[in-house]
Amino acid sequence: MKADIPRADVHADEQMCCNLCRQPIYDYHRHCTQCYYDLCLTCCRDLRRASLVIVKGDFAGEKANSDKLTMKSAHVNAIDFSRLYPKWKANDDGSIPCGPEEAGGCGFSKLVLERIFKINWVAKMVKNAEEMVGGCKVSDLEIDKCASFTENTSSQSNGSSEASLSQFSHRDHSSESFLYHPVSEDLKHEGLRQFYEHWVKGEPVIVKHVFDHSLASSWDPMSIWRGIQETGDVGMPETSNIVKVIDCLNQSEIDVELAQFIKGYSEGLKHEDGWPKMLKLKDWPLPNALEEFLLCQRPEFLSNLPMVEFIHPKWGLLNLAAKLPHGTMQTEAGPKIYISYGTKRELGRGDPVTNLRVNMGDQVNLLMHSAEVNIEGWQKSNSEKMKKSSREKLSLQSENLPNLGLKLDGREVSSDIAVKEHSMMKKCSSGFGVMEDPVCSGTDMICTEKKGSVNSDNDSADVKQKLPAAAIWDVFQRQDVLKLNEFLRVHWQEFTTSTNRLDPVSHPIYEKTLYLDDNVKRKLKEEHRIEPWTIEQHVGEAVFIPAGCPFQVRNLQSTVQLGLEFLSPESLRESSRMAQEIRCLPDDHDAKLKIWEVEKMSLYAGSWAIREIQKITLDPKLGSDIIEFEDRNLTAVVSESLERLTNKRRRVACT
Repeated sequence: MKADIPRADVHADEQMCCNLCRQPIYDYHRHCTQCYYDLCLTCCRDLRRASLVIVKGDFAGEKANSDKLTMKSAHVNAIDFSRLYPKWKANDDGSIPCGPEEAGGCGFSKLVLERIFKINWVAKMVKNAEEMVGGCKVSDLEIDKCASFTENTSSQSNGSSEASLSQFSHRDHSSESFLYHPVSEDLKHEGLRQFYEHWVKGEPVIVKHVFDHSLASSWDPMSIWRGIQETGDVGMPETSNIVKVIDCLNQSEIDVELAQFIKGYSEGLKHEDGWPKMLKLKDWPLPNALEEFLLCQRPEFLSNLPMVEFIHPKWGLLNLAAKLPHGTMQTEAGPKIYISYGTKRELGRGDPVTNLRVNMGDQVNLLMHSAEVNIEGWQKSNSEKMKKSSREKLSLQSENLPNLGLKLDGREVSSDIAVKEHSMMKKCSSGFGVMEDPVCSGTDMICTEKKGSVNSDNDSADVKQKLPAAAIWDVFQRQDVLKLNEFLRVHWQEFTTSTNRLDPVSHPIYEKTLYLDDNVKRKLKEEHRIEPWTIEQHVGEAVFIPAGCPFQVRNLQSTVQLGLEFLSPESLRESSRMAQEIRCLPDDHDAKLKIWEVEKMSLYAGSWAIREIQKITLDPKLGSDIIEFEDRNLTAVVSESLERLTNKRRRVACT
């Protein structure tokens, strides 16, 4: 445009969102000068399509840019303006009036185009990137060396990667049944190449022996509580001993004393009627308290995590979320501690599970500690009585429902599963005593390593076989999401009781209200040939879940998980696709409250990469060191650098 586009006054610690779809606005948008209504360009496009307006003139450039930034599935993930706001129409020249009152606008003035970034910031990035690529000249000799190096390392990588595969499902295509399952120490020496081969496909990765099992005792809830208290005045109020927990029985949020919760972690708690309590600690400790705890009490821990260049929330070289400017509002991607109760016994209702869900970002969960709670004796007798009463009540409510065995918010709704007896125990092939129906069904393939696996000769693997699994993960492929949503939509009404009927939803996975037990998973495989990877997680193991992979978790023991969220370059496209889906959900949907600023992350990451390349190419001393740097050593070197930096920050923060 010939005229300069006005720049919105948005500070780094502020976030501008579209008043209609609630999506974060990262640069260009339309703004009402009267009521300060803001509309993103994607909503502008959807409104013009609903108004059947052909954009001409200056607006054509805006439309072209908007279409480039939109996924091919934009027509599917579009807001239906003609149904929601039939009177809101774009003008014949393509301009857009402010939204009507029911949409939150004034409905009078014409929206004007505004920007947030410097007007030529992105254009300069593109120009710099093109100049750098165009200025690269590589001799034939260097090409031969590069090809030879790639061929050699690729053959070595394939051999080693083949030995680190373990089987976690029985899919039609046998190759899809195996996942990368390396030992942490080997992964640090092998570097990124093997991890990348599997991660770029959207496959989970399970890393064994991240830390010595003897260190797990220092991560029990009481030790964490004491450590946080010892870090000093982190601004903990007197009410810090009262924490919020989620009761799995009815998904309600209640307040309990932290000491009581910690006691129940290993000894168990019960409701007034004798039913075992299954609780999940929520939002504890506070982010600043946890950061100081890790910095002062566990200074070496984060720097020694596997694939630290991906997952570190501040210094991860390949973590796009870490490239946002300091103070920028974003989804909290720092470390979080998740403490939950668990039990091997199938309770029938209120089981300690994390319902089926999907995240926009990547995540890694490291199992730090576990405790087996014995619910024998009074708890067993009470739970059997309650289970019998629950079976009788549910059989009356669901006698006309199909036997799908699916739980809704922890409540059993299938008459078939309600009648089943889950007290029988058997030994799985892995040697763990677990439940016959919900856990052992299909677990004969869990952690079954390929023939010739180097891990089978590892002494520490014997220790793992003697220890029971603490959590069971079911992880689905990204490409299964469409069929999985279709399956849940078709059977949505069957998954609810007549007294708790819910309306069908477009993307059931985002609801986080369903847990798929073995009966449902069998039916899912019969109808759509879909089967998840079923992963048994032991203390000291890290489970990497790529963005866009639906997953659910069941706790077989009380557990302490250390979780980190990050965004790798390989997951950027999937995260952008999910953003288009989420923008079409209802305004009050929980998924919209946890939206990632993917576009902003990608732009700042691109800007950072260009600056780093310029430093390398312009500084001969710096360039000579980095150009000779081999990829396979990156993990070890980054870990050493982070350890030095962490120790320096520790001395500053803990004095």
